[in-house]
Amino acid sequence: MIYARSPGIMLVVIAAALLFLFLLHRTLDRLRMGKFEALLLIAAMLLGGLLPAIPLGGGLAANIGGMIIPAAICFYLIARASSREEKVRGLITAVLVAAVVWTIDRLLPVTPGSLGYELDPMYLPAVAAGLIACVAGRSRRSAFIGAVLGVVLLDLSAWAENLIRGFRDIPVILGGAGVYDATLVAGVFGVMLAELVGEIRERAGSR
Repeated sequence: MIYARSPGIMLVVIAAALLFLFLLHRTLDRLRMGKFEALLLIAAMLLGGLLPAIPLGGGLAANIGGMIIPAAICFYLIARASSREEKVRGLITAVLVAAVVWTIDRLLPVTPGSLGYELDPMYLPAVAAGLIACVAGRSRRSAFIGAVLGVVLLDLSAWAENLIRGFRDIPVILGGAGVYDATLVAGVFGVMLAELVGEIRERAGSR
């Protein structure tokens, strides 16, 4: 109800949402999707995010806009990769991102600010993907694939843990927040970080 009484906060939220959509379009364009294709994909993710999640069984479900379409984009990028090495690099990045974030999630508190830092856990895959992609070689595709699929693998591991512990009635929705889910947020920030670090390395190398 605070949003209804605070027009200023609503404007900030709307501005942040529009800014993210702009960054998402820029990211897809950087991945050589084309401006028109990127707009179509964003529209599909926005609409898909409003649809009911598709049940996959065992308490697991997938949001069309927040998981299915982003994952499809990743597999498209893998299929269109110019070399087998690039395909393998993207998949390895995803596994490494999931492993790193899973470990951090176990070592650090879930609540931002608990240890004096304000980084929300949803941004950890983006940071991990960007850094790992830069180590493997400056690659926007590896960063996007690693961040998106890394979050998906992380959610799947949480679902598997629930099953092992017998919590079969706890639902896990992959990409449940639609286009604004951590899946896509991580992908966008992963690409941005990979570009930033790559540019810094290039400038340092040219001196």
